[in-house]
Amino acid sequence: MKTAVSPRASGSAPARRYDVVVVGGSIAGLAAAMAFCQRGLTVACVERDATPMPADHLLAFEQWRRDGAGQIRHSHVLLAPLVNALRRDLPGFFDVLTAAGAEVLTFRDVARNTFEDPEFVPGDDAITFLSCRRAVFEFLLRRYMLDTLGRDAFAFIQGDVRTLHAKADGGGRRATGVTVKTGRGSLELNAGIVVDASGRNTRVARWLGADIEPPALEEHPCGIFYTSRFYRLKDGADYPPLDGRASLAGGVAGVDLGYLKAGIFRSDNRTFSITLAADPEDEPLRVVARERGFDLATRAVDVARPWVEESVSAPISKVYLYGNLANSRRRYVRSGRPLVRGLFAIGDAAIHTNPIAGRGCALAWLSAIELAETLEAESDPAHRAADFEARIERLVVPWYEHQVQRDAEALALNKALQRGEDPFDFHRPDGTVDEEIRRRVIFRKGLRYATRESIEVMRLLFRQVNLLDPPGVRDERPDLARLLLEGYQKTAGEDDAPRPGRAEFLEAVQAP
Repeated sequence: MKTAVSPRASGSAPARRYDVVVVGGSIAGLAAAMAFCQRGLTVACVERDATPMPADHLLAFEQWRRDGAGQIRHSHVLLAPLVNALRRDLPGFFDVLTAAGAEVLTFRDVARNTFEDPEFVPGDDAITFLSCRRAVFEFLLRRYMLDTLGRDAFAFIQGDVRTLHAKADGGGRRATGVTVKTGRGSLELNAGIVVDASGRNTRVARWLGADIEPPALEEHPCGIFYTSRFYRLKDGADYPPLDGRASLAGGVAGVDLGYLKAGIFRSDNRTFSITLAADPEDEPLRVVARERGFDLATRAVDVARPWVEESVSAPISKVYLYGNLANSRRRYVRSGRPLVRGLFAIGDAAIHTNPIAGRGCALAWLSAIELAETLEAESDPAHRAADFEARIERLVVPWYEHQVQRDAEALALNKALQRGEDPFDFHRPDGTVDEEIRRRVIFRKGLRYATRESIEVMRLLFRQVNLLDPPGVRDERPDLARLLLEGYQKTAGEDDAPRPGRAEFLEAVQAP
């Protein structure tokens, strides 16, 4: 196995020349580097975490310190666009993943597990998930790139970017490279393209210095913090049912209690994770960020309880906390002009959405491919900036705007529950009906029923969850509205409120 490349560096070391410098060596940065190398570009990938790689992928989860990647030990499921891109562009790496224990789940698997004789249509094979712990996936990807890409094409450098160099060019600025601080001194990397893939805590404002205005930042609260813990099945045990059905490879299950979201994620090598998310301002719920409170919570929530039975599994990690979350967008183009020609951003450095939706890795991977295609199709720096901006507006921004709206709605519902109100009661005191709340109830109850009764509804839901259809497509389907209303009418009299209620839950997690 090759180790990370750390070129000799000192104050007088000669500058290295590459076509592209990628700042950030996590999934977004590695995806970009691979896409560029596949198109014949030379790439230096700079990663700030100067930690050695463990001996193998199984040790990666236990030993690999990746402080710069805050989500590396939280739940992940890799969505269809990323999985399909791997199969298309990196079949060798896809084989490495599955041989290492990653689990694949297809729409056909789920449909056969739900309906007696499902009918499939062209395109169903594109609906697929991949379950793999983030640390395992990233370790295998980095090792694969170091093993398969030549040193002349790809350099992996552990160091901290301190300055982005740009020179005056046609009334603006053009990127010419970066200065990197390594363990041996400073290293100059010359390149006409610099890609910021360093995540939501990017230091781009520092790199640009006082002479260049930093990207404008827009933020909207996600309304949650979340905690995760990983488990391994005990010898002889099998995964419990998910939502009343046999647990499939790569399966995911969850429940939204309004005040708390809980998710279970099957993963690689007989492991799984549980994630709990709550309002950061809901002080009593902060108990789930501590080990005892988390364990009591998993035993109080119906969907999680069978998974944490002593005969079934044992925890293999502490409880990890992830907070201070906001949907955010940085704009590297202003009034149609790039802040710096040749400077691009992908992944969370550009647009970060609520990680509870699980879209980040897939959207980052797609953005990396789009940027590589832009560089291949356009040679003029201004045209490149405009083309990539248009691609992101089409591909990523709709999901960002959708998530901002969904988070605002979820937070309002949560606040109502904290006040002791019923956010699903659409009857006003004067006897009239609040149509907005009524539509929300119809959708919630109707979708649960219709997904079990109609493969069309399940297909539509899975396609949208997997980013294969744009957000809001369900609003354009009158047949879906009919099925949801039918489902609501058949279940309107049932008390299907998620259990436990908030008061019951708090009593359980605060037990002595």
